[in-house]
Amino acid sequence: MASRSRQAHKRDARGDISTSFTRTSEIKMETPICLIENTADDNFMVNPEAINILSKFNQPVVVVSIVGMYRTGKSYLMNILSGSQRGFDVGSTVRAHTKGIWMWCIPHPTKTNHTLVLLDTEGLGDIEKGNDKSDIRIFVLAVLLSSALVYNSKGTIDQDAMNKLKFVGEISELIKIKSVDNEDEEEEFSSHFPIFIWAVRDFHLQLELDGKTISEDEYLENALKPKTPERTTKDEDYNRLRKRIRAYFGTRKCFVFGLPTTDDRVLGNLEKATKSELSARFVAQSEKFCDYIFQNVGTKHVRDMLTVTGHRFGELAKMYTEAITNSTFACMEEAVVSLAEKENQAAIQEATKHYVEKMKTIQLPTETLADFLEQSRKYEEEAHQMFRKRSFKDNNRVFLQQLMNDLLKEKSGFICINEEKSLEICNSLIKKHSLAFEKALAGGAYNVRGGHAKFKQDLKAIEEKYNMEKRKGLKAVEALIQYIESKQSAEIKIIQQDNALNMKEKEAAEENNRRKISEMEQDFRRQLEEQSKQVEADNKAVLEQTISEMTRQMEEERRMMNENMERTIREKMKEQELYLKQGFQEQANKFQAQVETLKLDRLEAEKLHHERYEQLLKVKDKQIEIFQELIKDFGNKLTALANRDPCTIL
Repeated sequence: MASRSRQAHKRDARGDISTSFTRTSEIKMETPICLIENTADDNFMVNPEAINILSKFNQPVVVVSIVGMYRTGKSYLMNILSGSQRGFDVGSTVRAHTKGIWMWCIPHPTKTNHTLVLLDTEGLGDIEKGNDKSDIRIFVLAVLLSSALVYNSKGTIDQDAMNKLKFVGEISELIKIKSVDNEDEEEEFSSHFPIFIWAVRDFHLQLELDGKTISEDEYLENALKPKTPERTTKDEDYNRLRKRIRAYFGTRKCFVFGLPTTDDRVLGNLEKATKSELSARFVAQSEKFCDYIFQNVGTKHVRDMLTVTGHRFGELAKMYTEAITNSTFACMEEAVVSLAEKENQAAIQEATKHYVEKMKTIQLPTETLADFLEQSRKYEEEAHQMFRKRSFKDNNRVFLQQLMNDLLKEKSGFICINEEKSLEICNSLIKKHSLAFEKALAGGAYNVRGGHAKFKQDLKAIEEKYNMEKRKGLKAVEALIQYIESKQSAEIKIIQQDNALNMKEKEAAEENNRRKISEMEQDFRRQLEEQSKQVEADNKAVLEQTISEMTRQMEEERRMMNENMERTIREKMKEQELYLKQGFQEQANKFQAQVETLKLDRLEAEKLHHERYEQLLKVKDKQIEIFQELIKDFGNKLTALANRDPCTIL
């Protein structure tokens, strides 16, 4: 459901509430699908069909999940977010309907080229299930996978509602940020956890405190205020959960919803209700809720500011589900490292495949090496762009180095193919123009008085006709040299048998023949040397472009990191101020210590950024060394012109 300021509503003949999505998306799901399903032994497994859907799109995702007690209207609220009342199974009885975690991917209504992923979770506290272990796992998976976590409850935010959020107190047992033990790790949760949105359903009270009207957010913050002073164990228990909610979820929001309708008949079939049958206040509240999420909930990120795309989200779902099911906790750092390995290898394969497929579309042979390099550079840059888009956490640039080497290898192969095709065409043209000449030579037509002059005339005619042909490619000169060289011994024999020449003239003719071949060889050698310089210059230009783009990407990552740290510092300082006002000096001191630690972390991150930049420069130096080795190898081949093969460069 969206406000008129954001999206125009569209209504079918029944007047249903739905949002008109006009943006295109890489993924279109008509109905939700189970993402994480329950197993017979009270564990969870990822649905392969859902992962297959996610693997096919690379758009960034905004993930909104909803958790809460069963039969509190979670599915209906998610359907409102989707813009359709018919999506997640709502149900109208006291039996819990949703099992596991269900997913619905739709185009994001306000973020171009983004996908909104809605996760509807199994209701907590289902008496038929009777399994708190399953409940906490559902809650933890929702926290790990979301950009925003909506906690849905009914009535008011009272102690009973707080008690039902007991799962927050167990998060630290099932989530680890780093693989190494860290006693202060809980203090980092707010940097990695989603926005926390408390949706209070069927709310019937006035938002007032001490006779003053308060906002929904103030209502939530007041409910989360610690009791002071802590005189008893009961006071400590009261404060413990509230402190953890505040510490874990730095960004908090609250929405209160009245009853959708007072008509029990309509209330029992909300998925079929029209807008006119719903309370105007409920519709307005729902629009406000949707507006906040669409405008303020950002793209899902994980450690090191990694943007989560569709296929990455699928991989994270698999990793976290497996960790929660098969081990004692899910480690965010290990998940990212594992994901980085897969993504970087896939990025290399994807980029290299793109380059190869594009190069296969080039009409070979090209007329000049410059023509070839111009087209190759375009596709190399596209390949590097694809790699940068998908690669992450390549801190030592190992994968970048591998990509460069793979592309260089493929490029060298296409240079060879370009030359081979050129040589094939050139030899075919020479054969076409020399048919009569070869027949005369084989028949001894030049073994007569004055035969050498005729031989030279006919060979010159072949050369002229050959040179007039177009699109011969890089091997035009070499093919002609090879052909003329192949006739050298026959020419010397004809010279010796030509009685029109005296001995001195025969010696001069042989010397002229050898000199012509030598001059052609030298011209060809210069051509090859020039081509080697072209290849080296082109490789360096591609390298400079790549380093420049990688540097810009690193600066953007640095900016995002600083923004995230600044936001976290502001949240910690806000909490510190609250506890100071409440007289909790010890708790306030902890937040102050956290702020100081974050500032030190920021300095360390700046140092790490500089080290990564230095590593990027090392990659550049290494690639230049590789280019120089290739050119040295090329020089060695120049010494073996007599035994040239079709591939003389690289």
